[in-house]
Amino acid sequence: MKYILGAVIAILCSFTCTDTLYGKSPATDVDDILIINTYTEANPWSNDFITSIVNMASQNSHIGVYTAHMKMLTLDEENKLETFKESLFKSYKNPKLIVLIGCGSFIMCDELNRQWPDIPMILCGERDYTGPKETMIREHALPRTERIPISDLQKKYNLTLMQSSVYLNENLQLMKQLIPKMDKVMYIGDETYICQQNDYDLSEIIREKYPELDYQFLSAKDIRTDSLFNILNHVNPHTTGVIFSSWLYKSSPHDNIMRSNSHRVISTAPIPLFSLRAIGIEEEGGIVGGYIYNKEKYNARLLETIHKILDGTPARNIPLYYPDDGAPVFNYKSLLQRDLNPKLCPKGTIFYNMPPTFWEKYEYVIISITAAIITLLFFFQYLRLQSLSRIKRLQQQQLDSNLKYRNLINNMPILYMYEKLIKDEKGRITDTLYIDVNNFFEDRFIMRKEAVGKRGSELFPESMNEFLHFMNIALKEKRSVTFPYYYKKIDTFYDIVVKASDNGEYMHVFCVDSTELHHTQIQLRSTNRKLSMALDVANIVPWKWNLRTHTILCDVNKPIELSNNAGIMDDEQLSVPDSQYFSKIHKEDLEKVKQAYTDLIEGRIQKVKEEYRVINHADRHKHFDWVEAQAAVETYDENNKPLTLVGSSLVITERKKMETELVSAKNRAEESNKLKSAFLANMSHEIRTPLNAIVGFSGILASTEEEEEKQEYVSIIENNNTLLLQLISDILDLSKIEAGTMEFIDTDFELNKVMRELESSLCLKLSPEKNVTLSFEPGLPECHIHSERNRLSQLVINLVTNAIKFTQEGSIRFGYKLQDDKMLYFYVSDTGCGIPEDKQESIFGRFVKLNNFAQGTGLGLSICQMLVQHMGGNIGLTSKPGEGSTFWFTLPYVPASRIRQAESKTEPIKVKKQKITVLVAEDHDSNFRLIESILRKDYNLIHAWNGQEAVNMFREYDPQLILMDINMPVMNGYEATREIRKYSTQVPIIAVTAFAYASDEQQVMENGFDAYMAKPINANQLRTQISAILKQHIIFM
Repeated sequence: MKYILGAVIAILCSFTCTDTLYGKSPATDVDDILIINTYTEANPWSNDFITSIVNMASQNSHIGVYTAHMKMLTLDEENKLETFKESLFKSYKNPKLIVLIGCGSFIMCDELNRQWPDIPMILCGERDYTGPKETMIREHALPRTERIPISDLQKKYNLTLMQSSVYLNENLQLMKQLIPKMDKVMYIGDETYICQQNDYDLSEIIREKYPELDYQFLSAKDIRTDSLFNILNHVNPHTTGVIFSSWLYKSSPHDNIMRSNSHRVISTAPIPLFSLRAIGIEEEGGIVGGYIYNKEKYNARLLETIHKILDGTPARNIPLYYPDDGAPVFNYKSLLQRDLNPKLCPKGTIFYNMPPTFWEKYEYVIISITAAIITLLFFFQYLRLQSLSRIKRLQQQQLDSNLKYRNLINNMPILYMYEKLIKDEKGRITDTLYIDVNNFFEDRFIMRKEAVGKRGSELFPESMNEFLHFMNIALKEKRSVTFPYYYKKIDTFYDIVVKASDNGEYMHVFCVDSTELHHTQIQLRSTNRKLSMALDVANIVPWKWNLRTHTILCDVNKPIELSNNAGIMDDEQLSVPDSQYFSKIHKEDLEKVKQAYTDLIEGRIQKVKEEYRVINHADRHKHFDWVEAQAAVETYDENNKPLTLVGSSLVITERKKMETELVSAKNRAEESNKLKSAFLANMSHEIRTPLNAIVGFSGILASTEEEEEKQEYVSIIENNNTLLLQLISDILDLSKIEAGTMEFIDTDFELNKVMRELESSLCLKLSPEKNVTLSFEPGLPECHIHSERNRLSQLVINLVTNAIKFTQEGSIRFGYKLQDDKMLYFYVSDTGCGIPEDKQESIFGRFVKLNNFAQGTGLGLSICQMLVQHMGGNIGLTSKPGEGSTFWFTLPYVPASRIRQAESKTEPIKVKKQKITVLVAEDHDSNFRLIESILRKDYNLIHAWNGQEAVNMFREYDPQLILMDINMPVMNGYEATREIRKYSTQVPIIAVTAFAYASDEQQVMENGFDAYMAKPINANQLRTQISAILKQHIIFM
C-alpha cells in the first residue's frame, strides 16, 4: 500500500509541477538544475528520477529544480522541436546543471552546449549511445552503423552517463524458466524511440539466440487499447510470454496531447506480464515482475553525481555508470494470481508481498514478552534491595544526627543553655532551672557541673527579669524571640534567641557575641548618614524590595513615589507594602513598569531602567513628576530565584520637559521639511500650467491675422495671467503666514458697511451667462467691531469667489450672526454642485481641487483655514451633492472701542471739459510704455522717473489723476504721496505696485491713496478703475 501511495504522490507532483521551479524560492546563491524529460509529465519511470531530485532540493535551500517535458512523441517534425528549444531557452536562464532523462532527449546536447557553453550534463537513459537527430525525431530504431557512443561525446561535451539498463536477454531467460512451454514472445510498446529500439534489439536477440521462439510487437501506434485487451484475452499464458514497456498514443494525428493508459490498466489482463522496469511490480495484482536493476541504488548514485558536479567536479571526469546489480524481481502474490510457480524463480530472486514466517510474523511480540518478564524480575529484586538499603540508611542517619547535634551544641562558638521552666499558677514563667550548657558556656562563665541544677535567678540575677519577659513571649506565641542584651560585667553585646520546646516545659537559649557587629553597625550608621546626605544632594532615592514580604524599604524620608503620606516617616515607616509604592505610578505607565520588573525577576533581563510618571499632590495641587528607576537583583534563594531587588529613583521631570521640547522641535522641523517638499512640487506644477498657456499663446499671437482669433488668444492669456497672479499672491500669503511675518492689525470698523462694499465688488464677478444672484444678509442693524478688516475681507472674498465658480444657477448668500458664546459666525451658502462627504475633510488641504478643470489654485481654502486659526476661530462646511454647500467660520467678537463718526464727503474737483491729464510715476521704462499703450488714446500722459520728480511735476502740471509706483529711487511712492497730500487732498492717487501681499493693500490705503492696482497690470481693470475714480472725484463743467 505504501508503494501505491508513493507512486500516486509522485504522479500528482509531476502533473502539478510541469515547467515549474521545485525546491526553494529563487535567490542569487541558488544552483539551478534543469531537468529535460523525454516523456510526458505522467510517465512513472521518469517521474521516479524527478521525484528523487526534487526531494533532495527541498532539503537544500541552495538548490533549485526546473523541469521541462519534451513529450517526444509529439515532436514528429523539425519545426516542433525548434519551437520547444526556443521556449526552453527563453524560459530558463543559466542553469548550473542539466539532467537529461530518456534517450530521446540526448539529441539536445549540441543545442544545450551551444546555448550554455560547457554546461555540465547528466544523461539518464536506457542505452549508452545516441544517433542522428532526424532518426531520433522520427522515433526509428538505430542500427549498429548509426549508433554514436556516449563516451565519444565526452570529448566534445561536458557530460556523463548513467545508464538505466534494460536486460532483454536476461528477461527472456527468466520467462523461459517460469514458462517452460513458452514458444512465443509478445512485446507491448508504443511508437516512442526506446520502444522501437527495444523491438529492434529483441528481434535480433530472438533470431540469434532463441530461433525456436516466435516474436510479435504490439504497438500503440497500430492497435487501440480495446483491441490490445482482445488480443491478450486470447493469449495462451502457458505458451506465450508477454513483455510490457509503455503504452502512449495521440488521440488524433494532429493532437499534441498525449493519451496514456498506465501499467495499472494493461496489467488487468488475465495473463502474466513481465516488465523491463520496476514500475508496477510492487503493486499486488499488477505486473508479475522481471529482471531489473536496483532503482534505489541508481537514484542514490544519481544524487551523488549531482552533488559532485555542483561542488565543481567536471561531468566529463565522472566515469560512465552501468548498473551491476540487476536481479530477478517478482511480486509473490501476483505470481500466484497469474498461476506461476514462485519455486521456479532463480536463486537470489527478490520477492514483494511474500508471506512472513512465524518468527517474522511474531518476532516483536515474542521479544517484547520475554523482555517484559525479565524486566519485572529485575524490578522486584531492585525494589527489595532499595527498601532494605533505605531502612539501614535511615537508622544510620538517626545515629549520626544525634551525634552531630551533640557535637554541634558543644563545639559551636555561641552560648547555649537548656533550661527547665518554673511557672506560677497562671502559667507564667517565674524562674528557670539549668539542665545543660555547652562547652562555650563553660569557657566564658562556670563549669557545667556547677551550673546544672542551679536556678537562673541564682546564676544571673541582674539579667533574669529581662530574660523572663522575652521567654514568656516565646512561650505564649510559640515562636522564637530574638533580642539584644548588653552584659556590663564583661562589656559584651549579645544577640539572644529563646525558643520553647514543643511541650512548653523547657527553653532553649542561644547567646551570640555581637560586640564586633555592634561596633560595625555604629560605623555603618555613620557611613549611611554620609551616603544619605550625598544622595539627597543628587536627588537620588535608593530602595530595597523584599519579594517574599512584598515590602519596599526606602533609605530616605521622602521618596517621590510615597510623597503623599501624612507627616514625615520615621525609620519604622520606611518599609512600606509594594502595592502602596506602585499605587502612585501613572496608570498608563504602571503596566510597563510591572512588566519590566517581572522580566528582571524571571531572568529575562539583567537590569531595569525605566522612566515613568508618578502622581504628586504638592501644595494641594495634583501634578505628575517623571521618575527614572534603575534596579538589579541583590540576592537569590536556593533555587536561584530572586529574593531581593535593589535600586534607585531619580526625579527627571525637568529633563523630560527638555526632551519633549527637543522631540517636538525635531518633529516640527521634519514635518515642515516634508510639507515644504510637497508644497514646492505642487507649486511647480500649478505655476507651469498657466505659464504654459501664456507663453504658448503669446508665441502664436503675432502670427495670427484674424482679429477674432487674436481677441480669443488675448482673452486666454489674460485669464491665465490672472490665474498665475492669484497663485503667486496666494503662495506669498501662505509663506508669510507660515513664517509668522504676516501683519495682523486690528482696527475699529462697521461690519455691515464692509460686507456691503464686498457685495458690490463681488457682484462684478458674476457672469451674465449664469442665472445667479448674490446677496448679503446682515445679522445686526449695526455691528461695530475691533478686528483685522483686511483679513476678514480676504476670507469672505475667497469663500464667495469659490461659490461663484461652482454655482451655475440659483443664489449665493453670505452674512454673519452673533452667537451666545460671543463669537461671530460668518457663512457663505450657495446652491451649487455640492461636495461629496468623503472629500469634505481634505477640502482645506493645499492644492486640493475637486474639479481639476475648474479655474483656481487650490490654495484659497488652505489660506482661509490658516487665517481663521491665527485669528482665534474655527472653519468648516456642510454640503450635500446636488443641493449646495455652506462654508462657515467663527471669529471672536470684540466690540469697537469707539464708534467712528460718519465720514465727511470730499468735494469733487470741478474742471472744464477737456482731455484729462494723468501723471504716471514709474521708474521702469517698460512698465511706463505698457501704461502708455493702454491710456494714451483717452488721456494726456506725463511721466515722472522717481518720487521727487513726481512731486515737482504735480506742482507744475496740476494733473487730474496720479498713477504712483511704490518702489522708486530718490523718494518712494509713500513719501511722494505724503508730499502731494500737503498740496491737495482731493486729487485721486492710485497706487501701482508689484507687492502682492494682502497686507500691502492695507498699508497703501492708510497712506493717502484712493485705490490700489497690483502688477501685472490688466488693461481692462486699469481703464475701469480710472473711470470709476474720475467719476467720484471730478465734475466736468
